[in-house]
Amino acid sequence: MTDYLPIVYDTNAKTLSLSEDVKLSDYKDLNLEITQLNTLIKDLINSNYDVPPPPTKESYTKNLSMMIKKMHASAVASMRAKKFSEAAKQFTVALGLSTARFKFESFQGTITEVMINLAGRADANMMMGQWLDAYLDCDLMCTLAANVPENHLRKGICNVKLGNLQEAKSDYERGLCFGADHPRLLGELANVNKLIAEENGEL
Repeated sequence: MTDYLPIVYDTNAKTLSLSEDVKLSDYKDLNLEITQLNTLIKDLINSNYDVPPPPTKESYTKNLSMMIKKMHASAVASMRAKKFSEAAKQFTVALGLSTARFKFESFQGTITEVMINLAGRADANMMMGQWLDAYLDCDLMCTLAANVPENHLRKGICNVKLGNLQEAKSDYERGLCFGADHPRLLGELANVNKLIAEENGEL
């Protein structure tokens, strides 16, 4: 007996969806894959190509890159003016532009734009004391670019502010794996070790 996935195709909208007779809670992973596939289908249809062109620098949407750079520059200017709330919003807009790219474009260029603006928004939120929001961005940065020590540094600082000292220690230690002589990481690790010792009554 063959088991069929509960998927329905809408020929008019050209989208996939779960059958109405199944519970979404039973097919969360499948529904996520359907959503991702619909995004790719939409981009493929809008591209007017039977087969997507190979991702190259030449096929990269340069106009969008210019818009992202301008928004990033505005956000940096807001940071310098200590308008951190405005900067966070501008970094968010730049992130939205980055992730709105044609999904078949070069991922290498997209990830660079995403990382730069994630770091900026994290810094803005840290300056405002929005530690949970900053942590979420830092956690994503560590996932996307684990080999960058500063990502772990930011995440560790957020964890300290959130009261997660052991997690912060792990963050700093991971960062040092990619930069053993990083002075800020070494300093923050020493500080968090002291805080942990005080918490445990060892000092």
